[in-house]
Amino acid sequence: MVYIKSKKNYADSINSNSNKTAPKKTSSSKSYASIKLAQSNAELEKLKSNLEKEQEELKQTLQAKQQEDNAARNSYEDLFADDPITAALNLAFINTVNYKRGHRYNNVKGSFDAGNVNFYRNDKSIDFNTFAKNGIKYSANAGHNLAKSMASNSVGFTGYCAKYVRQGLQKTHMFNGSTNAAADMGSVLAKNKKFQEVSPSSVNLKALPAGCVLVYARGAAGYSSKYGHIEVTLGDSRACSDGVTNNIRSTQGMRVFIPVERA
Repeated sequence: MVYIKSKKNYADSINSNSNKTAPKKTSSSKSYASIKLAQSNAELEKLKSNLEKEQEELKQTLQAKQQEDNAARNSYEDLFADDPITAALNLAFINTVNYKRGHRYNNVKGSFDAGNVNFYRNDKSIDFNTFAKNGIKYSANAGHNLAKSMASNSVGFTGYCAKYVRQGLQKTHMFNGSTNAAADMGSVLAKNKKFQEVSPSSVNLKALPAGCVLVYARGAAGYSSKYGHIEVTLGDSRACSDGVTNNIRSTQGMRVFIPVERA
C-alpha cells in the first residue's frame, strides 16, 4: 500500500511539474505576430503601388514616343501632298486592293483613319465677332457635315485635291458646279453665300473649326504651279482633300472661307 501511494504521489508530482512548465501563448506574442503581418502587408502594398506606378510611367513614355513617331511620319508625309510620283504609287496601290476610304494604309501617304478625328475640338477656338455686323455666324452644322464627308471619302494623296473637295461640297449641298483647277475655286466661293471669306492673317489656321475651305493660288506654299491646292479643315488642326494635311501651310496667296448661316 505504501508503494502504490508513493507511485501515485510520483505521478502527481510529474503532472504538477508538467503543468507548471508547459508554455502558454500570451497576448503579447499574439500582438507581435499581428504587427509583423501588418508590416509585411504594408510592404507588399508599397511594392505593388511602386510597380503599378512604374508600369504607368512606362506606358506614358511609350505613348509619347508613339505620338512623336506619328507626328514625325505625318510631317514627313505632308511633303508629298503634291508629288506626282507619290500620287502614281498611291493610285497603283488603291487600284490593286479592296481599298477602304477613310482608312489608314501605311502603303499610302496621306491616308488616315476618319474614325479618329475629333471634328468638334476647335468649335469655339475662334470667335468670329466681325460676322455679327453682317447678321451671320459660323455654321457648325454645315462645317461638321462637310468635314465628315471629306474625311470618310479620303483615300490619300492622288493629285486630285480639287475633285475630292468638289465632291464633298456637292454631297453636303454647299456647292453645285465645277472648276478647272483648285486655285480657281477661290473666285467661286467668294460668290457663294454659304461661305464668308476672312483674311488668313486674321486667324490661327490650326484653330479653325471644321468645314473651312483653304484655297492656295498656283505655286503658293510649294503646291502645284499649274493647279494650286484646296483642302477643308477637319476641326482638329488638320485639313483634308484627297488625303490629310497634318501641318496646314500658312502663306501668301491663300484664301480662307468659313461656312456660315444667318445669325
